[in-house]
Amino acid sequence: MDFLSFRRLKSFILFEQSTNYNYLIMHFRRTHERHLEHFDSWPIAATRRKLINDFWFWALFHYAALVATCGTVFMAILASFNFSYLLTVLVVGILLYLPLYVLLYRPAFTSDFLPKLETVIAEFEGNQRIWAEKCKREQLSTRGLVLLYYILDKCAEINYLTPNDKSASLLLKIFGVSQKGLKNELDLLFKKEKRVKIEQRKQTEIAKSFEEVYTIFEEMQFPKGVQMLKELEIRFNHPE
Repeated sequence: MDFLSFRRLKSFILFEQSTNYNYLIMHFRRTHERHLEHFDSWPIAATRRKLINDFWFWALFHYAALVATCGTVFMAILASFNFSYLLTVLVVGILLYLPLYVLLYRPAFTSDFLPKLETVIAEFEGNQRIWAEKCKREQLSTRGLVLLYYILDKCAEINYLTPNDKSASLLLKIFGVSQKGLKNELDLLFKKEKRVKIEQRKQTEIAKSFEEVYTIFEEMQFPKGVQMLKELEIRFNHPE
């Protein structure tokens, strides 16, 4: 028996695979992603329960494999089959479960598997938050989204947008941001009296929003959009 095979045998006997951290990470992600394909709102807590259930299934399989292996060796040593021998193996196997549970399975679950599982979950949730924050940083601001759609609306000569709840509701369906925030930006876009009262801090924010949309149009190689956006920016800067 080579060293690798010995390590695998040792890992199996000591029930180490179920508490291997790298394996837990892989198993958690696969289980969570598989269920998300069927349930859009599948929570992390449900995946946690699935992995706990899998642990005890692995424990049962491990115990059954040990009993079967020991029973096979015992029968091979006797070199004969007798029903009473098989019954003895089964009875001894059942009686051995309690000490294995106390000395192996329960300690592995409470002091090894659960702490590692909680660590995997914390890392997974942290990665999700980082991803969400990154997406939020890269997404246009609410004002930028309104400016973008306004220019596209004008270029296509649809002229749908107006400063009302109906337009804000449409933008909500498209962009999925606050309808109240969209309505406020539409008011600022269409109502000159709103722009007259803009304070210096907000003017800086508006300039940044225009820069965001300029970048989008330049990446799209959309000169008409850039030109219309420049004209709109002039009106913003000179509302009187």
